[in-house]
Amino acid sequence: MEKREKTFLVTGSTGFLGSAIARRLLVSGYRLRLLIRKRGNHALATSFGSEGTIKEIILGSQFDEYLPGQSSVTDGQTGAVESLYDLFSNNVEIFEGDITSGGLGLAEKEYKRLCYEVDEVFHCAAATHFENQHADELVTVNVKGTENMLQFANSGKQKRFHYVSTSYVAGKQNDIVYESELVDEEPLFNNEYERSKFIAEQVVIKYAKRNEIPYTIYRPSIIVGDSKTGATCKFDNLYTFMKVLFNIRNGFVNNESENLNDITVRVPGDPDALINLVPVDYVADAIVAILKAKESINKIFHIANPDPPKLSELRDLVMPVLGIEGINVKIDGQMEHRRLSSIERLFLRHTKTYYSYLFSRLRFDCRNTQSVLEITGIVCPAITRSLVRVLVDFAISCNWGDGKQTASQKAEIAC
Repeated sequence: MEKREKTFLVTGSTGFLGSAIARRLLVSGYRLRLLIRKRGNHALATSFGSEGTIKEIILGSQFDEYLPGQSSVTDGQTGAVESLYDLFSNNVEIFEGDITSGGLGLAEKEYKRLCYEVDEVFHCAAATHFENQHADELVTVNVKGTENMLQFANSGKQKRFHYVSTSYVAGKQNDIVYESELVDEEPLFNNEYERSKFIAEQVVIKYAKRNEIPYTIYRPSIIVGDSKTGATCKFDNLYTFMKVLFNIRNGFVNNESENLNDITVRVPGDPDALINLVPVDYVADAIVAILKAKESINKIFHIANPDPPKLSELRDLVMPVLGIEGINVKIDGQMEHRRLSSIERLFLRHTKTYYSYLFSRLRFDCRNTQSVLEITGIVCPAITRSLVRVLVDFAISCNWGDGKQTASQKAEIAC
C-alpha cells in the first residue's frame, strides 16, 4: 500500500456514507481524525459502548462487503501485513465535539493541535430531515456547521476542504444540472433540506475563494444500499415506497376475500419522472478516487446515475421483486384531485415527504466525474431487477430497519 502522510479530519464518520468513505480513506493509507458528535453530556463514543463500537461502524463487521475480502492491508514499504483493526488503532483518533459550536466543541488545546496537524477536511456530517418543521435544525447543522468547519480549515495551516452536498441543490427544475456553481437566483426548492444544502454550498464556494482554500464539492443523488449485498443502515427514500407496497401486498395476500386481479392502487407521480439512484459503494469509491485526483481541486462533481430509470420503469422492476402480482399499481399525476381508497390514503400518508421527487425530470451532468473515473474502472451500477432484488432482500432481512439495530443504525445517520 502506498504510504501517504496526509491527515484527514472527517465529520459524519458514523453515518451511512461517511463510514464507507472513512474506511476507504483508512485503507488508502491516510491518517484519520474523527470528529464524533456529543449527545448532551455524553459523547457518541461513550453512548454506543466504546471505541470498539466505532471501529465496528467504520471497519464494518456487518459491512465487510464494502471492501470484499479485505480484512488486512499490506504495507508497500515493509511488506508487513496489518489487519484493518490494527490499521484503525494506529491511524485513527476520535474527538468528541460538535460542528455547530464554536471551536467545534473541542477543548482549546485539542482544537489548536488539530489546526496544525490536519491536512484536509472531509465534511460529511449533515441533518437530513425533509420535513420543513426541522428548518431551524437544518440551518444550524448544515449551514452554521459548515461555516465552523471552514473556519477550522482556515486556521493554523491551510487545509483542503471536501464538502458533501447533494445533487438536489438544483431544487425544482426539470432541466440538465451541470457540475458548476449555481450562480443564478436561488431556485425554488422541494423542501428546507435542499435549501440548507444550497446555502451551505454557496458558503463553501465563497469562503474558499475569498481565503484561497482549495475545495472540492461532491453532489451525490439518492443513495441506496451496497450494490453487491444490499447492506444499508438507512431505510428512507426508495425503501419507504418499497416498504409501503410490500405491506400493502401482504395485506391483500392475507385477506383471502380479496380478488387480487380486480385491484388497482393509484400512486402519485409522473411516469416519466427520473429516479436517480446510486449504490453507496459506488458513491464512496467515486468520492475517494476523485479526492486523490489533482484535477479535482476547486471543482464540483455529481455522483449521480448517468442513466436513471423512469418512475414507471422502476415500478416495473420493483413489483415482481416484492411479489406483487395481480395488483395494478397505476401512476397518477392528478391523484390529489381524485377520490382515494383507504389503501391509497395509506400510501400517501407514508410517502408524502418524497412526493415532489415523483414528478422530477432532473438530469445531472456527470462529465467532471466521468473524466476522473474513466481510468479507474469505477462505474455506476445499472438499476436492474437483480440489483433491486439485492436491495429488497437485505431490507426484508432487517425488517425494513424496524428490527434489531446494528451499530451503524444506532449512530443515527450523519453527525
